[in-house]
Amino acid sequence: MGFYNAIYFNLKQKNCKMKFIIIFQLIAFCICETNFNNSMLLDQIKSDKSWKDLKVVNKNTLIKIKKIDGFDLPAISVERVTSIDPNKVKDILIDILNYNNVLKSSGSLKTKIISKNNQYLDGYQYIKSELPFISSREYYFRMSYSKIFLDSNILVHWYLLEKKNETNDLGNPDDAVYLDFGAGIWLFEKIEKNKYLISYRLYMDPGGSLPDFIIKKVNESSIYNIFNDVINEASKSK
Repeated sequence: MGFYNAIYFNLKQKNCKMKFIIIFQLIAFCICETNFNNSMLLDQIKSDKSWKDLKVVNKNTLIKIKKIDGFDLPAISVERVTSIDPNKVKDILIDILNYNNVLKSSGSLKTKIISKNNQYLDGYQYIKSELPFISSREYYFRMSYSKIFLDSNILVHWYLLEKKNETNDLGNPDDAVYLDFGAGIWLFEKIEKNKYLISYRLYMDPGGSLPDFIIKKVNESSIYNIFNDVINEASKSK
């Protein structure tokens, strides 16, 4: 009996290990699938095809819109002709711990670096809602900035990550809506000497139960404000 019990115990252990491996693989697949979907989204935003003019803000600034395959919400782009050195814009974008001083139009914003190397950084942001009945938002993201892995006209690009299981030391409430589908890309094109076309393209699903037409307006306003804040900051060091 002891022999058969030992066999049964070993088989049970192996079965448990197999179940653990299967569960782990499923979790890993879900995380990879999320990152893969965001990478695919980034490819759609990066493509110059199908962008349509939405609004001329002034003679140098244009807002565009693009339908994203399989989704109701569009991607938004804002671009401006400027004499600002694109590298100054890139330096501001990478310095995420200084966003509170730069993104003055984004309200209450908390930012944290999770990890960083020469190719990319992983960060966390929490945006407190200042509006009644609208939840705060939070998300993890990966920003890539290495010239080795980016096309020559890209300053940085980023996409959202799966939520990480780690201690939240920024004192944020647990009822914030977590965003896990979104991506953005900053590009530049040299037009002539000391003249550049700098653009920021973004797709973000803010979650919650807001109607699509409100989300479109919020996204349009948000991307313009972010772009304007970054460009204004870069202009100070011309």
